Amino acid sequence: MKTLSLLFGILLAIATFVWFFYFVPLGCAMNTTGCRERFDVVSEIGLLHFWAPLTVAGLAVFYGAKR
Repeated sequence: MKTLSLLFGILLAIATFVWFFYFVPLGCAMNTTGCRERFDVVSEIGLLHFWAPLTVAGLAVFYGAKR
């Protein structure tokens, strides 16, 4: 269980960065009407798409390291 928790946490942390810094702006750029929105880490979108999964990843790594 320890190994799975560590693996899950590390993969989720990597996926969080890829999701927030690549896929979220890409989805906005694919809007045909144009998108001038900025995606900051300290914002409502950053809280939902960056900090929430990064917190879960950190907790999974912490849980796996402490077991």
